[in-house]
Amino acid sequence: MRLKNISVIIAIFIVLLLGGSLTLYWHALTPATVTITYTTTVTETLTRTIPPKIYPLTIVDALGRQVVVSSEPLRVISLSPSITEILFSLNLGSKVVAVDSFSDYPPEVVELKDKGVIEDIGGFWSPDLEKIVALAPDIIIADSDAHMKFKDKFEELGLNVIFIRGGAAATVEDILLDIMLVTKVFNVEDNGAKLVQNISVQLIAIEEKLKEAGKVKTLVLLGPPSLGLWTVGSGKFLNDIIRKAGGINIAEKYYGWIQLSLEEVISADPEVIIALVMGTTEDAKAVINEIVNSELSETSAVKNGRVYVLIGEADDIVSRPGPRVAKAVLLLAKILHSDIFGEQKRPDVVSMGG
Repeated sequence: MRLKNISVIIAIFIVLLLGGSLTLYWHALTPATVTITYTTTVTETLTRTIPPKIYPLTIVDALGRQVVVSSEPLRVISLSPSITEILFSLNLGSKVVAVDSFSDYPPEVVELKDKGVIEDIGGFWSPDLEKIVALAPDIIIADSDAHMKFKDKFEELGLNVIFIRGGAAATVEDILLDIMLVTKVFNVEDNGAKLVQNISVQLIAIEEKLKEAGKVKTLVLLGPPSLGLWTVGSGKFLNDIIRKAGGINIAEKYYGWIQLSLEEVISADPEVIIALVMGTTEDAKAVINEIVNSELSETSAVKNGRVYVLIGEADDIVSRPGPRVAKAVLLLAKILHSDIFGEQKRPDVVSMGG
């Protein structure tokens, strides 16, 4: 019996030590006290493991609006391809009930759309509002650049919408802030921090390799020249991608999406011309042929055979302000600085010699 009592006392000692209550109760070890102390300690331990209440919470979105998220969102609609990529990269795909027509990455999205698990709510610029309402989403994530015009209509329909910067992102860092904004909505900030850290590590590695490299004068065309010499200026994430890839955007003195004159381009004399085109390999070759046989042939880019057309996934990677942004920087860095990163060998990057 004495050994049994000692065992009980030792057991209680360990419990109290773990619970931080040893000093208070050590001098009061009687059979009755032992029972009460054990019960109290266990109750306190359970209380400490209860997670804090998260919802409702208030999110300040990219427009500066305070949006109340009353409970954990279980039905989510994405209005842009980059938003869809962000949601899936944060392992939130199971919550997505609908996306825009252009959302096609990761490949799982296409499979789920084909199976009818994820609905298609129309174009990036013109989502089907009636269908969106019928799907009864808990939250809609929208692009402030493309969907700002629908803000009042969203509110009129009673839809809970959070705007991220999206196409209005001015820098790569803005894209990372978008990712973290989405994590707050779903209480997955730890996942977001890991993703952002991974992207940042990739960007730092590229920056280190380019430390001693010279800047390459670059023109990025947003489509074939036949539609006009449309390109990107400062204040847009694509301009920052060019800079981080070791280039100098010849249109950087302008702001936003702008159309250059032929004279301006020839005067700036880009060393590399990159065209972003929605099309096939044959379409890409046709664009290169158009550039080579135009007045743009006077540029160093054409003279030195440094004209490239990005189609398919390569076009998407560079055009979308999402979690593949480090890949976008590396993709352009391989074009601008092949001496450092090696030749760009992708079927969706078509060159003059390809």
